[in-house]
Amino acid sequence: MSGAAAAGSGSETLERAHAKVNLGLSVLARRGDGYHEIETVMVSLALHDEVAARVVASGVRLVVEGAELSAGEDNLAVRAARAYLGAARASAGLALRLRKRIPVAAGLGGGSSDAAAVLRAAARLLPADVDLLALGRTLGSDVPFFLSGLPAALARGRGERLEPLSLPRVWLVLAFPGVAVRATDAYQALQSFTPRLRPEALVQRLQSGGDPGFVNALQPGVVRAHPVVREVVKSLRAEGLRGAVMSGSGSCCLALAADEQAAREAVERLRAGHPGWTIHATHSA
Repeated sequence: MSGAAAAGSGSETLERAHAKVNLGLSVLARRGDGYHEIETVMVSLALHDEVAARVVASGVRLVVEGAELSAGEDNLAVRAARAYLGAARASAGLALRLRKRIPVAAGLGGGSSDAAAVLRAAARLLPADVDLLALGRTLGSDVPFFLSGLPAALARGRGERLEPLSLPRVWLVLAFPGVAVRATDAYQALQSFTPRLRPEALVQRLQSGGDPGFVNALQPGVVRAHPVVREVVKSLRAEGLRGAVMSGSGSCCLALAADEQAAREAVERLRAGHPGWTIHATHSA
């Protein structure tokens, strides 16, 4: 087959695009290709966007609901659709509808997860001999994790080398102060390199219910540029939540709750005290 065969004009599929958090992030060195060598524990969350995709005659169209977000060529979902159509040599196009729930540019992987969902939807609607993981790596370092379907993984390299991890289910509180942080800016603000993660110790601490001791090497630099992140961490700790830390490149922060009730009660209090923040209770997938 020389190109993708459409499932039929007007055919539609729906994909969930789950958020992720980083339960610890170490930056080990700067690589020769300009990227950084990292180790991080990535965990998929119940919180998710939704991507609906439909076969159309040609081109890529995107409608975004629930967030003020570009629907143009700079949107990773559009780039993912175009990348798949090109790799599949498809004669048809895709119309996409993206319903956002994951805060934008918050360190929760929303854009990468949306791109992975588009690739899965495109492969279902326009089947072709395309290596989705290889294509995902060209779109972003987090995209392979979302394509893998793993609930949790130790990520190395740029974040694309994945080792499955078995973690207990945890309830989390996410607090996003509304400050968008680009990953490139977070890495440029890096204060120092850090030791390797100890994922076995992290798993043991999660299982024991003690303080997990999460550390994010990017946090000090982001806090220096955006002091509100320090306030978010302090507010989570003041609620008695454990392991308060920034997720990924920020500025969203996370903390662990004892159970669903504790998470939801903390969310209510935090929303009352910080009406300008976006705050969610969610659990690991």
